[in-house]
Amino acid sequence: MAAVYPLDEKGLHDWAGRLGFPPRWGGNNRSDRALESTGDAPCRKAPTDSEVRVNHSFRCPVLDALPREARDGLLERAVPRRLRRGERLCIAGDRSGRVHVVVSGVLKLAARSGDGKETILLLAVAGEVTGDIAAVDGLGQPFDAIAACRSYTLGLDASRFLEVVTSHPAAVLELAELLARRTRWVADTALERTSSEVPARLAGRLLDLGDLLGRVGSAGIDIELPLAQEELGGLAGMCRESTCKTLRHFKSEGLLDYRGRRLRLLRPDLLERIRCGGTTGKNFR
Repeated sequence: MAAVYPLDEKGLHDWAGRLGFPPRWGGNNRSDRALESTGDAPCRKAPTDSEVRVNHSFRCPVLDALPREARDGLLERAVPRRLRRGERLCIAGDRSGRVHVVVSGVLKLAARSGDGKETILLLAVAGEVTGDIAAVDGLGQPFDAIAACRSYTLGLDASRFLEVVTSHPAAVLELAELLARRTRWVADTALERTSSEVPARLAGRLLDLGDLLGRVGSAGIDIELPLAQEELGGLAGMCRESTCKTLRHFKSEGLLDYRGRRLRLLRPDLLERIRCGGTTGKNFR
């Protein structure tokens, strides 16, 4: 078997550019932008209440598109919430009339079947909002929002949030971009679950996590996973056993390396080839 060598940093950037990924792969992804003022990793120490309330020391593209006076007006009435791993922020059907800004951490946006089985549909990372769908259509929340790790959120009145955001076109575009990105994620995963083999589905979710949380280093794209292996498999419609087996296979092929929840994508270009081919990953060279 031919050896698989890691891409150098320039190669990683070139690969991302050819596939049309924005520059966030260079250590400036959505999570980085949201946390750049605190320097925190996605699931580490959250800013204090005073830092958020007084200094507004976090980034959120939707809010950042507002004039300072409008942004500060929204945040002055925000309700902070600290969440432990596994704690629910809201449940499907909830009509509390709140939009939540994720200041730090990661939320799982999930649905539950009649027998209680959880299906993770999306992730909300630092800098993003959740509760926006219910705010727009006036119905209940479409899914549960659960902390995947220690997280910090700010609750905003949904009616006031919509009033302010819709008064500023730049903020409307940012909110539309978030909704479009999530719609594309759900559409891609739904298609992969019905038409792709297990390794292709996991390769796709790993690349998506790299897009959300990854930082390009000298040897690959480093991800601090907020999810357990069972939850990672759930994103791809896989059981825990299949997830572990596929991760070991990818590691033996030199595509990635991991220790605990620290994962490094060594060959994202080959993972993309597996994803696009919908294959098992045995003949990806």
